[in-house]
Amino acid sequence: MTLPQASFRVPLAQHDDSRERRLLILGHSGLFNIQFYLRENVDLLPLGPRALAHYHENGWREGRRPNPCFDPLWYIQQNPDVVGDPLYHYIVTGEAAGLRPVAWFDPAWYRQTYAVPEGMLLLTHYLTNRHRGDVSPVPEFDPAFYLRTYPDVAEAGLDPAEHYMIQGFREVRKPFPAFDPQFYRARYLANAPDENPLLHYVAHRNEPGVHPALPAHEHSIPREVARNTRPSPLFEDHEPLPPGIRPRARVLAYYLPQFHPIAENDLWWGKGFTEWHNVARGLPRFVGHYQPRIPRDLGHYTLTTDVLRRQIAMAQASGIEGFVYYFYWFNGRRLLEKPLDALMATPDIAAPFCLMWANENWTRTWDGSDKEILIAQNYDEPGDLDALCACLAAYMADPRYIRVAGRPLLMIYRPGAIPEARAYLARLRAGLAAALGVAPVLVMAQAFGDDDPAPFGLDAAVEFPPHGIASRVPQINANLELLDPEFDGQAYDYRDVVDYALATPHPAFPLIRTASPSWDNDARREGRGLVLHGSTPALYEKWLGGLIEQARETPFLGEAIVCVNAWNEWAEGAYLEPDQHFGSAYLNATARACTAFRPPRAGGKVLLVGHDAFPSGAQMLLLAVARAMIARHGACVRFVLLGGGTLLHRYQAVAPVCLL
Repeated sequence: MTLPQASFRVPLAQHDDSRERRLLILGHSGLFNIQFYLRENVDLLPLGPRALAHYHENGWREGRRPNPCFDPLWYIQQNPDVVGDPLYHYIVTGEAAGLRPVAWFDPAWYRQTYAVPEGMLLLTHYLTNRHRGDVSPVPEFDPAFYLRTYPDVAEAGLDPAEHYMIQGFREVRKPFPAFDPQFYRARYLANAPDENPLLHYVAHRNEPGVHPALPAHEHSIPREVARNTRPSPLFEDHEPLPPGIRPRARVLAYYLPQFHPIAENDLWWGKGFTEWHNVARGLPRFVGHYQPRIPRDLGHYTLTTDVLRRQIAMAQASGIEGFVYYFYWFNGRRLLEKPLDALMATPDIAAPFCLMWANENWTRTWDGSDKEILIAQNYDEPGDLDALCACLAAYMADPRYIRVAGRPLLMIYRPGAIPEARAYLARLRAGLAAALGVAPVLVMAQAFGDDDPAPFGLDAAVEFPPHGIASRVPQINANLELLDPEFDGQAYDYRDVVDYALATPHPAFPLIRTASPSWDNDARREGRGLVLHGSTPALYEKWLGGLIEQARETPFLGEAIVCVNAWNEWAEGAYLEPDQHFGSAYLNATARACTAFRPPRAGGKVLLVGHDAFPSGAQMLLLAVARAMIARHGACVRFVLLGGGTLLHRYQAVAPVCLL
């Protein structure tokens, strides 16, 4: 880079080292700035033009700088053999020898980088041009970047390097794009808060383990958050199943209604609380930990009838028959009932549904325990069971209510929490049978150590992973690279869970098998949760598809039924709704598992050639082949016919037709 500037040359007599000669050299070097010297040392203002002599004789000894880029005491410290005025030494021999006037000026690099006029000192050249923004004192400082990034420095007409070295580093400004001052100070200068991080980096950059920013191979919570909130390589847009595709089993998904404010949650958790408040607390506690989870297509919704319609349409287009709504009953007091009641009030929504009675305490720890209870689950209030039966029967009487073998299906979350459960549940069955004219199918969730429905007098069980599965595979905590040193949760490999679940033999009693797309309740438990780590859409599809095959081989009361935990348990990482990272990949995996349907690869087309469209056997067969290829394989079909006929309109209703 050529920067035209006037040069100077002071002939140096070989043996003339008089005071006058030294002052002449100092004065003509361009390195003694009298205005700077007096401005920095107001006590010397009366000296006026005698300031140069003061510096040469006493000023340097007192640490007074002759210009912004020369530190006499630092120069002597770095070069202890220097005798007398360090600036004079620098001018006569130091710069040519590559000695630095300050830590942040590199003469050797500067000489190689800029075309300095012959006879001009390198430091003089820099001091003359330093405000331009395209001259740097060291390779590690980028003046153009600094001025562009910090317009206040540019607008003030300041030397960007000088500003950084004096003030900018204290304000955590970046000297070049790839330097992260916060990272650098935290890692290398935690005990030296006043040290300039760039100068430390310049001095130590060639040492092992010294980096200007977090290395690409290292991980951090912000990096994990950034990765998890962007589309992954497994991201998919939703691919609804083509019309006419029949699922291989009845697939039901658990549905959480806690996405609208209620007075009780306002009281217990704060005004406006919904499940989204929990979801927002999720953080990655170790490398690869998929948190936070951000919804996509439906956003951070409030459950309204319109949202319910969109959820149902999305689910049904992915092979899911209906939802299993959690039902909350506390001695006649209902909670989170609005979405379910909105469905009941909208009979035009063709959405099969059933209920799971979530009969447990609500607690501050979200675990249904007997500690820090917000509202308790009691069973001995007079008339309570009759009222419960009446309430449940009202939902079960709806024509959309899911039935198995002609009987309404009711799931019960914790039968073991009910005192004298067998007798209580028998009365519940009798009350519902009296109200409905048919006995319900009562199914218990396999959770909290209760697996067999027989002791409770129930008809069947339903799996409720991770209950009953996670504890039977090894933890992987020892293999995790922690980002949160206080992480005290339990982590299991999702692949191990899938393999264990598919290898589990079917019990003697009727059982509905359940797959979970993922599980991670860190958002609720904050570093103390249970994580099924490493879920992918393909692994989930393997799990769900395998359970569907087993359900077809071992039907539940004569029908192939499988559950998914869950549709929208966002704070527990168990959901099928689209998110920012995977998009609709888990929905599409559900569709493939339910139907064995594989959409054609992009550009896949089929051309069917026929003689004509007359109503004969071959023509009818060609039409049936086209319909099957579209329905079963999503093929893009085109017809080429040699002639027309009375079936032409039926061909045209299936696919475009070209007549030759």
